Amino acid sequence: MSTTFWIQLLGIIFGVAMMYFTFVKYKRKEISNTECTIWMIGWIALIGIAIVPSLLDTIIKPLNFYRRLDFFVVVGFFTILGLAFYNYSLVKKMEHKMEQLVRETAVSHPHTSHTHTIHTENSKNTKADSKETKDEKERKIEDNQ
Repeated sequence: MSTTFWIQLLGIIFGVAMMYFTFVKYKRKEISNTECTIWMIGWIALIGIAIVPSLLDTIIKPLNFYRRLDFFVVVGFFTILGLAFYNYSLVKKMEHKMEQLVRETAVSHPHTSHTHTIHTENSKNTKADSKETKDEKERKIEDNQ
């Protein structure tokens, strides 16, 4: 059996597996109906191209690619760059929202953050304080007043 057959078989198996995972995500309500439909169309297109690779020849020939693999490498590279930029922009947007939320929370509940700081400082000093005697603690309190 030729290498092309195995590549086609792997493409079909991958497409079917991804259709299954997409369906599972949809059933768990992790993606919407529209997202599920778009992904399913993409996986079906992948399976179709894996079965009949010559479907791409109408795109590949006018672009002067010598082989289909060259086309896939270029498209894959552009896709990864596009997804990386999209992911970066989502992270930046989320960072901005989180920063705004933290600022709003700090302004609307100033006593909460101060109380947390006091508790944190007290918990850090617990081990050191446990070594001191009761008399030493009372002397420190009197000195501070």
